Amino acid sequence: MTEINNQLINLTELNQYITGNSTEIMEYLPQNVEPFLDLIITSPPYWDMKKYGNVEQTGYNQTYEEYLNDIQETFEVIYRLSKDTATLYVNSDTIKRDGRIIRLPDDIATRLENIGWIHKDVIIWDKGKTLPWSRKGQMRNTFEYIHMFVKSENYKYYIERIKTVDELKEWWVDYPERYSPEGKVPDNIWPFTIPTQGSWGTKMDFGDKEFRHACPFPPEMMARMIKLSSDEGDVVFDPYAGTGILLATAEKLNRKYLGFDTNPEYKEIFEHVTKPLIEEQIKDINNYYEHQERLKMLLNEAIYKLRILKVPKAMIKAFNKKQNTNYPFIGALAIEEQFNEDDRKKNKIGKASYYFISNPSSNEIEDPYSILKEMSEKAPFSKYGLILNIHVISVEEAIELIEEQQQTLYLYGNAVVNDSLGEITYEEFRNVIQNEIYNEKYNYKGIPPIISNVSITLSDYNEILPDKYKK
Repeated sequence: MTEINNQLINLTELNQYITGNSTEIMEYLPQNVEPFLDLIITSPPYWDMKKYGNVEQTGYNQTYEEYLNDIQETFEVIYRLSKDTATLYVNSDTIKRDGRIIRLPDDIATRLENIGWIHKDVIIWDKGKTLPWSRKGQMRNTFEYIHMFVKSENYKYYIERIKTVDELKEWWVDYPERYSPEGKVPDNIWPFTIPTQGSWGTKMDFGDKEFRHACPFPPEMMARMIKLSSDEGDVVFDPYAGTGILLATAEKLNRKYLGFDTNPEYKEIFEHVTKPLIEEQIKDINNYYEHQERLKMLLNEAIYKLRILKVPKAMIKAFNKKQNTNYPFIGALAIEEQFNEDDRKKNKIGKASYYFISNPSSNEIEDPYSILKEMSEKAPFSKYGLILNIHVISVEEAIELIEEQQQTLYLYGNAVVNDSLGEITYEEFRNVIQNEIYNEKYNYKGIPPIISNVSITLSDYNEILPDKYKK
């Protein structure tokens, strides 16, 4: 613990906002301090900026080189104080001086790379709103850059936490093998609108000036970075904290925070404006992620079942096309099998046995098993994430198998394998595979009825279904 200007830094407790210059961070810390920062998210002040208050600040009354030196000095210290697992996000934008673009994001990135930071990604922050003007040689600017850096390749990166079920392509129901059961990875354009006072849903009157300063970052964007790159209890740091949107969001997500800024007015706004605003907004943020977790659970279950059920349909369709024949099979059984730890080590998500029931009146194919087995080991079927056990059996063997199984079975017909026709009894099963008229009722273009111990109906997944599938 150390004291500067009557401010204490307690490394065991943290959750502190320090009024001080980020170039002097080490003066606020004990000697020989161990790395303790887990995540850094910040937006350095612009060069040649307006002065806010009677304080020294990076970017004011400096040459461009002096400004970049200040930036580098700050991030050299941060590099030293960061754990090997740490991630750094730097928000910046190009600026225009004397009619020319200054590529500030590139120049900052070069300085950070020289320190040792590893440049991992570039995110485009689509702010949505901007000042309604442009000029010759400059269109309306609605985006800024967020550069992602790491200290080592051992950085934290929990992409599954921020995957979503929003905006999945509508055909995932028909092509489950093409979509991750864990949801969609966000792309590198992040549309987070800078909030207006009314959008917070608060009746508290903070004043327009205070509100503008209190919301440079959307808290939803801060929450995404915090969840992506840190764990609960980790230390989140902003060396240019401003009014502390990051700090307040980190605290509500059960992280510790530390912030620096030279302007004492910002700390006041942080305490009296930002914290109450985040207190209200965090409820919606948490509700969003809880809802996404539920949707991802439903998606995971649906895609898993859809993959199991699609295999026999797709294999028979490919088989018929390859052999230029129809009706070599009068049915197929898709039986989900128990999935154990040894199976999981094969990077699979499930296991099923498939029994293709030979048509007694069709003997055109000498060895259908070898053809199906070879197909199952190649793309696209090898990409389904399933262990596929292939069998070709007679009608009598199928009846005997069902007698032994003693499982509840479900019927899928007319080449539709994403919406069960309901349970099928033992007697009904015999009719389906033994009675030609009954069998034809469920056939469609050479795809026979499919029976499975896996049940899925589209109505079970209304929350995640595209509109065209909803009944």
